[in-house]
Amino acid sequence: MTRTTRYFIADLVEEVGSLPAVASQVVALTSDPECDLGELARVILSDSVMSMRFLALVNSAALARGQEVRDLRRALVQMGLRRVRNVALCMGMHDVLPATPDHGALRMADLWKHTLATASCAEGLAWLQGSSCQEDAWLAGILHGIGIGALTQKLGPDFQRVVTVAAERRISLVEAELAELEFHHGEVGGRILGDWRLPQVFVEAVEYHPEAFARDEISEDAAVLVDHLRAAIALVRATGFGHNGDGTPPRPLPELVQEMALPGELVEALAAKVDRDVCWMSRSLGLDLPEQTFGELLERSREQVVRVSLEGIDESLERESLEQQLAMAREIQQRLLPEAMPAVPGCAIAAANRPSQHVSGDYYDALALPGGATGLVIADISGKGMSASLLASNLQATLRALVGVVDHPGQLLTAANAALFASTAPESFATLFLACVSADGRRVQYASAGHNPPLLLRATGEAVWLPAAGAPLGMVPEMEYPVAELKLSPGDVLVAYTDGLNEAEDPQGEEFGEEGLEAAIRAHAQLEPAALIDAVFAEVARHVAGPDGSSRLADHPPPAARILPPLASQTVHFADDLTLVVLAAR
Repeated sequence: MTRTTRYFIADLVEEVGSLPAVASQVVALTSDPECDLGELARVILSDSVMSMRFLALVNSAALARGQEVRDLRRALVQMGLRRVRNVALCMGMHDVLPATPDHGALRMADLWKHTLATASCAEGLAWLQGSSCQEDAWLAGILHGIGIGALTQKLGPDFQRVVTVAAERRISLVEAELAELEFHHGEVGGRILGDWRLPQVFVEAVEYHPEAFARDEISEDAAVLVDHLRAAIALVRATGFGHNGDGTPPRPLPELVQEMALPGELVEALAAKVDRDVCWMSRSLGLDLPEQTFGELLERSREQVVRVSLEGIDESLERESLEQQLAMAREIQQRLLPEAMPAVPGCAIAAANRPSQHVSGDYYDALALPGGATGLVIADISGKGMSASLLASNLQATLRALVGVVDHPGQLLTAANAALFASTAPESFATLFLACVSADGRRVQYASAGHNPPLLLRATGEAVWLPAAGAPLGMVPEMEYPVAELKLSPGDVLVAYTDGLNEAEDPQGEEFGEEGLEAAIRAHAQLEPAALIDAVFAEVARHVAGPDGSSRLADHPPPAARILPPLASQTVHFADDLTLVVLAAR
């Protein structure tokens, strides 16, 4: 090279140019939590290609499954601001660095195939690990190879020589770049994103992910994204899905699975997610669909492992990862539940969950609503264990994202239903009860998605059951959820629960039932909510144990906590998860 590294990078970045104007405006608007959806829709509509892409994306099989959305503003609400930002950036990046033309050793179509899979994989790994940066991980995955794309298209044969050197010497792309160019693609990508004025966390993640660095060189958030990126890239390379120019032999898939503590069912779920994401993003960008799915290549990788006489590795991994799976699942579950329930004037609130297995498909949450109101959520996900816990995590993230856009209880459940219906299999659904408590604690607006009717025990002794008025989330498209309102008086107690409680059976098969719940609440209504929960769980445990275990359980009632520890008596087994949320008016 005859030019200096600094001059060459600056020159190259200048050739790449700016982010397209509409994409840049979308990024600026969606970065504001108070984003005006009408203005955002107008900006996107100014670009007919982008607006058609957004509508096609929302109406694709992966997002709608038969739910046609014709209104762009509705499509934006369904996607959420951060996803809109991410997709707009992806579209803008593809306009700057399209999948064609191809230049020999590294085809842009293969690079985009690798990029889309890495983005989906990074998001999935962040979700499985209970990370709050799932959508940022997706965007980091999209952006991480922008430097490779720029070098491929702007240097042409010179960069293809670098890719060839990496392949022939079986070295990393970064090593080949430093040897031939004296800089690497991460530096180029970071400079491009800096010029595009993207958040610094993405600039750092893209710049530093290909190289070794000290953790204090970049922000903690960027370091987390780098971890997700590196793991995702390793998984995608292990399957041979696309190509990113790296010449080092990919790590064996079983080795990666063991290191990441990913049990087989999660690897398969992740592969299915990657296939869906790559499919709909390929269509939205006008790319040719992959010849083979990520899942097919994953299976081929497994077959290759068998052929080299590692037949026993899947079984050993399953045994070794069991405890890791349970620990990871418990960690995901703990992240779902608030550390403490919020303080609401005139009310006392408590909640607890006792999983039937090591993790629960139930969850509860507290949402901060506009005007100082508080949203109390209790949900029961279809199934149990790891799969239900992960779906609960997805539902919680959806509700928390929608709260910033939709504040009406019924509309909030309608939007959550659309999102869950679009992103899950037909057999996956969730019942949910949402109570929006006013800032003064005296009024409650509520909506129910097929959930067990909560009990309102009035101070007068009157028992009122609040019936469900809508189908479970994820079951019926375009479902509308009516909202009802009630007033609270001092001494009133509102109890929401999951069906594991009323369906808990004694040794003779008799259920605890709504009658048992009402009797337990009446007997202990004078207690503070946390103590009331303790007492109700103790009553259920006595019922399940039967007469022979009643005295022992009475001596060791389970304490109310975010996730209840196992009962002192291990002879009691609950067939389903138990969750209670209690609000007492004072």
